[in-house]
Amino acid sequence: MKFKRYLGESNHFITRAFVFVIGFVTFLPFAAYSAEDSYQLTKIAQLDHRLISQPNWQQLIANPSNKRQHFIIRESGQIYLIDDDEINPKAILDMSVLQPTRSSFFKLTAIALHPNFSLRDQDGYGTFYTAHIETINKSSKTKRLQERGDDLQLSFDDVITEWQFNAVNHQKVNINTKREVLRIGVPDNAMVIKQLSFSPYVKSWNDHFGLLYVALNGGKKWPEPLYSGVILRIDPAQFGLRSFRVPNNNPYMKNSKINNAIYLLGGQNIEQFIWPKKHSEYILVSHQYDNKYLLSLINGQNDWRDSTSKQVLYQSDDAVHDMLMYEGRQLPLLRSKLLLLRQKEQHWFIDSLDFNFSDNIKIRKEKKPQVEWKITSPQLPMNSQIILSSNDSGEIFLLEKTISVLFRLTQYALVNKNIVVDTGENYTNEKKSSDNSIFILLLIFVLVGAIYYWFKRNGHSIKSIVRQQFSSFELSDSRQQIGLYHRHQHNAKTIIDIVDIVRSEIKLNEHSVCVINTQMGHGFNHDKEQDLRTIFVNEKIDKMVDGKMRQISLLLTNKKKHSYTVCLYMRKGSNRISKQSYVKVINELIDWCWFIGEKVNPNNTDKRKVESIVLPKEKTESKSTKNHKTSLHNQAADIRRVTHKMDNVSPLLAPDEPPLKLNVVNKNMHSADLAGEESSEVHTQVHQSSTIDTELVNALDKLVNLKQKGFLTMEEFSKAKNKLLKSLLEK
Repeated sequence: MKFKRYLGESNHFITRAFVFVIGFVTFLPFAAYSAEDSYQLTKIAQLDHRLISQPNWQQLIANPSNKRQHFIIRESGQIYLIDDDEINPKAILDMSVLQPTRSSFFKLTAIALHPNFSLRDQDGYGTFYTAHIETINKSSKTKRLQERGDDLQLSFDDVITEWQFNAVNHQKVNINTKREVLRIGVPDNAMVIKQLSFSPYVKSWNDHFGLLYVALNGGKKWPEPLYSGVILRIDPAQFGLRSFRVPNNNPYMKNSKINNAIYLLGGQNIEQFIWPKKHSEYILVSHQYDNKYLLSLINGQNDWRDSTSKQVLYQSDDAVHDMLMYEGRQLPLLRSKLLLLRQKEQHWFIDSLDFNFSDNIKIRKEKKPQVEWKITSPQLPMNSQIILSSNDSGEIFLLEKTISVLFRLTQYALVNKNIVVDTGENYTNEKKSSDNSIFILLLIFVLVGAIYYWFKRNGHSIKSIVRQQFSSFELSDSRQQIGLYHRHQHNAKTIIDIVDIVRSEIKLNEHSVCVINTQMGHGFNHDKEQDLRTIFVNEKIDKMVDGKMRQISLLLTNKKKHSYTVCLYMRKGSNRISKQSYVKVINELIDWCWFIGEKVNPNNTDKRKVESIVLPKEKTESKSTKNHKTSLHNQAADIRRVTHKMDNVSPLLAPDEPPLKLNVVNKNMHSADLAGEESSEVHTQVHQSSTIDTELVNALDKLVNLKQKGFLTMEEFSKAKNKLLKSLLEK
C-alpha cells in the first residue's frame, strides 16, 4: 500500500513538473515578443455580393444561438445573416419597404438582441430591437418623447421597434410581430440613436433585467435636456396599454423639467457606451465633449451640462472609433483589458487602457493607452473603415466596410528573431539559423508531448465522457420540447422540439436495450417495460469489480439525422461519476419511453396503466425515516421469523405474510457479493403493479450487512439469500 501511494504521489509530482516546464517554455517567446507581430487578421467572410449594391454597413452583432452566424444591418434598412463564410444575399428583414412613402427620409442606425434571445420558453426568445430615423409621422399613435419650445421644429422621429423571428434558425422575421416601442421627436436628422444595448451582466433573476439603454446623439447648440446627448433607460416590454415603462429608480423621476426616461444628461455627441466591469454601477461612455474625445464613467447621477464632479477616465484630441472589454480566451495577453480602436496617420491601432475603480482622479489622468498592435495587415486598404465587434464568447471581430470583409483577430506563436548585438565577435547567419532551428524543434517536441499526454489522459478518462456528453434532460412545462443539460449547468445547452424526434435509443454499457422509432413493432408496452427492468436488475446484481464500467445512455435522433447523447448514469468500480442514482435513472427512462413512444409511434404503444411508478417524495422520506429507526436486532429477528415460515410454508412468501423488506442501515457498507455497489442508491419504492422488485436487491444488501455485523449466522444468511434469489428469478 505504501509503495502504491508513493508511486501515485510521484506520478502527480511528475505531471505537475511536466506541465510547469511546458508552460514556462511556451510562455517565454510570448513574454519576450508580445508586441505588434503577435497578432494577425484571419478572413472569416466576404460580404460583397452582386445582389447587394452599396451596402454601407452600420453594425455587426453575433448570433448567440449559433456561433457561426452574425447579423449585420445596412443603413438603407436591411438586416442580413452571415452564416459561416458567406452572407445570405436575401435580407431577413427589409424595413425600407414598410415605410408609408418611399420619398420620405429613412436611415437604420442600431440593433440589439433581447438577453433571452436564444432561450426557448422564455420571454424575449427570438426578439430584437431596431432604431431608425425617419420623417416625422404625426399620425402615429406611439408614445412620443420630445421637448417643447417655440423655436423647435421637430421634423424627424427616432423610432425604436420590436421584432420577432418566426423560426428557430433565424432566417426570417415575422412582420406581424412589429411593435413600435417609442418615438423621439428630434429637430435634426443627424440626431440619431447611436446605440441600443442591454447590460450583459444582469441576469433574469435581477431587478434590472431587460432594461434597454438608448444613446441619443446631441450637440452644444441644443440646450434642451433631451437633445443634449443623453442615454435613456426604459423597459421595452409592453405593459397593458403602455408600449414601454420607465424604471422607478431612474435618476430624474422627481424632476419635472427632465424626462423620466433619461439616465445620462448632457453628454453631447455620444459615440458608444459599455459596462466595463461585472457588478459595477458605472457605465463607460465614449463621447465628444467640447471638441475633446473623452472616456467617462457615469452612474446615472451625472448632469454633464453643469456638473463639476465629472469622472473622466481619458481625454484626447484623437477620436476613439470603437472600444470593448476583452473577455475572451483566444488572446491571453489582452484578457480583461479595455481595448481602444484608434487611427493615427492613416494607420489603425489597437490600444489598451488599464484602469481601476479605486484609483483617484490624479492617478487616472496619468494613465495613458498602451499600443497593443499596429494593424499593418496588407489585407486592409489605406482608407480603411473598421467596425469593431465581439461574439458571445468575447472574441474580437473586425468588419472592414470599404472592401466588405469580416476578419477575426487571432494570435500566432512566435519564434526568436535574429537580434544582432555588437560584441566584437563574428557570428555567421548559419550559426543563428542553427540556434533558432534547435529552439524551434525543442519547442515543437515539448508541445507535441504535451498534446499527446493531454489526449491520452482525457481519452481514457470516464469523466471526460461525462463532460463531453449531456448529463440530464428535462421536459418543458408545455411538454412540447426537451432541454439537454451539461454537467453542473442550470441552463439548457440544447433544446429539441418533441415533434422533431424520430428515434429514441437506450444503451446499457454501449449495448442497445430499447429502441423506439416510427417502424412497426418499435413502440412501447408493458411487456417491453418488464423486459427492460429485468435487464437493469440483472445488471445491478452483477458484481462491480475494479475497472468495470456501468453506463446508461439515452440517444435521441431528430428529423435532420442529428444525434444527441445523454449519459444519465456512469460508474467505474466503486466510484459513481454521475449524480443521479441507478434506480432513479431507470424510473425516469421508463417514464420517457412511455412518453416518447406515444409521440413517435402511437399505433404500437399501449396505454399506460399508471402515470408514474415513483412514490411521492413525502412518502419516500417518511418511510425511509421509519426504516432507519429500526434496530438491527429487531431486523434480524424479523428475518429469522420470516425465513422460518418460508421453510414451513413454501419456497415463496406465504399469501398472508407481508413481503420481506430489509431497509438500508449503513449507507457506506459494501458487500462482497455485490462488489462495491452502493447500498444507499435505492431511495424510491416500486409500485405493486411493477413486477420487478428492486426491494429484493435492497434485501440482499441488508442481509450482507447483518451477516457482517454478526446479527445473522452463516446458515441463516444462506437460507434467507437463497429464498430471496429464488423469488426474484421466478417473478
